[in-house]
Order: sequence, then structure tokens, then C-alpha cells
Amino acid sequence: MRMMTHDAPSLALNFLRTAQNYIEPQIYRREYPDFQYRELVPVDSTAPEWTTRIDFFSMGDDVGEAREFAPDGDDIPFVDFQLDKGDSRVFMAGIGYRYNLQELAHAQAYGIRLDTDRADAARRKYELFVDQVAFVGRPKLGMTGLVTSTSVVALTAANNAANSSALWENKTSDEIVKDVNRVLSAVFIGSNGIEQADTLLLPHTLYELIATRRLTDQQSTTLLEHIQRVNVFTARTGRQLIIRAVFGLETAGAGGTRRMVVYRRDPSVVKIHIPMPLRWLQAEQRLLKYEVPGVFRLGGVEFRRPGAARYMDGI
Repeated sequence: MRMMTHDAPSLALNFLRTAQNYIEPQIYRREYPDFQYRELVPVDSTAPEWTTRIDFFSMGDDVGEAREFAPDGDDIPFVDFQLDKGDSRVFMAGIGYRYNLQELAHAQAYGIRLDTDRADAARRKYELFVDQVAFVGRPKLGMTGLVTSTSVVALTAANNAANSSALWENKTSDEIVKDVNRVLSAVFIGSNGIEQADTLLLPHTLYELIATRRLTDQQSTTLLEHIQRVNVFTARTGRQLIIRAVFGLETAGAGGTRRMVVYRRDPSVVKIHIPMPLRWLQAEQRLLKYEVPGVFRLGGVEFRRPGAARYMDGI
């Protein structure tokens, strides 16, 4: 059995660097389904890794319409758009994992392969960070997210029939369906039929409400199932409306109220820039600790077509 010598620190470092060749591929192959940004916010990693800023144009409503003209005429109508220039600052962040000399010496002396638990924990912290940036932004850096963008029009939920409350707990099933269809129709009508929102996001409390409320005591059909059948997007397209619960919506609305979000889930509409996904650097020694730093670079969420999204606050 080989024991550690007086060169233990350098041997431990070499051992850890060799172990990285096993640990890193295992971590990169894993999926983290409890983080939703990969499903709900298209990721764009095409920008150069070390870029510091990404410029983009936000497209407003189109102007112009087709019309007839004479064969020898020169008055062909042209379509135009209102373009607002924006930019997304790219910043660097990091997370890592480490071992101490005793742990590495023990593993090497007894031929024990280092487990991937610490690298996995670091990777999960990376995923959590990106998930939060994608949905709510990074306020201290002035960055907004999918559910907090200032470029998306926010509607205010109407009161119930008794005019006493706009909260879904105090509304009938029909009134809740009306709220959903109102915000979906706002995208369709506001864009003259060009845009259709195919994804709806709700606070967890309200998702639970519609997922468990039955239409009547005699029926097993839930309000969630009913909404998926009678929403105007499905009626127009025959496609299922994607309905998900996400964190951050409980207080995202005006005045700290609950917010509903609808949008077309497409990179031509919205995306988050991650020029450099998490990258592990070479292990290094710091006294009797051995660290594996990880770095990544990302920008904020970019709404290229904010007309394909709407918020509804006060629900």
C-alpha cells in the first residue's frame, strides 16, 4: 500500500487534478430538472465567451399594410417596425468546491475514488443562480428577468362580480378563466393577430388552487384541466397551452401583488444570454486546502418582441 510522503501537498494536488478528469464529465452529464429556466427561457450561448455587453433591438408593433396598386404604379406599401435599442451587460460569477489535505491523502493512500458530491453541489448552486437571474433578474445590477421586465405591458386584474376583490381565491371558476383569456387575448389583439402567447406562468399558490379546485362537487375535472381546454390560445390553434408554476411571482406585480405571465416561448421573443456556461478551472492549493474554482459569464433576459408577452397583476 502506498503511503503519503513528505511531498504530500504536491501529491495531493496531482491526485485531485487527476480526479477532475473523472468528476467533471459526470457532473456535466447530469440533468437538473428542478430548475426551470432551461424549459421556460430559451438560452443563447452564441456570443463570444469574454464579451462584456450584448446589444439587441426590441421590436415594437409593425406599421403598414398590403394594398392593391396599378401595374405601372410605384407606390408599393412597405412594412416597418419601431425598434428600440437595448443592451445586456455580461458579468462574471463563480462557484467552486474543495477538499483538505487529510481527505485527499486518505483517498490516495487507500485507492478511494473521490466522490462527485461536492462538485454536484457546486453545479446545483450554479443552476440555482442562473434560474433566479432568468426569472427575476439581478436587481443589484439593474437587471430584470422574465417575470420582471419593464418592457412588457402589465394589465391589472378586474374585480369579481361583487366588486369586492380581484384575488383568485375570491373569484368563481368562470371569473378566473376570464382573467386567463383576457391576458392571452391582449397579446393576440394587441399585435393584430401576429403574436400568440403559448405559455402561462403562475405563482405556486395559484397553480395549486386551480390544480385542486373541482368545477363542481359532482365532477372530478379540475379548474386547471378546464382552463387547458377552454383557453383562447388552444381554441385558435388546437395546441395545448403550457401552464407552469414558478417562484418569484408572489410579489412581482405592482405594489408587491401576485402576477400572471403569458408569452410566446421562442428565442425570437425572449432569451437569456449565457456566453460562458459553468467552467471548472484547474485545481489549486491554498495552504492545506485544495480548491477547484468554477467560473461562468451571463447576461440578463432580453425581450426582443415584448408584444408577444403580457403580465396581469393583482390576481
